[in-house]
Amino acid sequence: MIASTWQGGGTYGIRVGNKNAQRYFRKNWSSIEVIIDGKTNVFNLSNTFWTTCPEFRGKEIGVWLRKHGLDRWPKGKPHKVELIPLRANKFKLMK
Repeated sequence: MIASTWQGGGTYGIRVGNKNAQRYFRKNWSSIEVIIDGKTNVFNLSNTFWTTCPEFRGKEIGVWLRKHGLDRWPKGKPHKVELIPLRANKFKLMK
């Protein structure tokens, strides 16, 4: 799936959007596993993931974005990234 970079209050995340959330995520998941540069990371899904904030966030995402030069973008034009579903609640993040 195509997702986008997200930043708010000094925290970075990956915004999957409402359509991808409905298609690739399950409401009974409280967290997901995401492989980033070969390492598995766990991210909690917020209570608002299903309503107003379809993104997951964490410091590991900020580190990855900086490493790949994706930590800055013009207002309203976040970078596109690929989040590959692997199985159940496990994904792989790619630039």
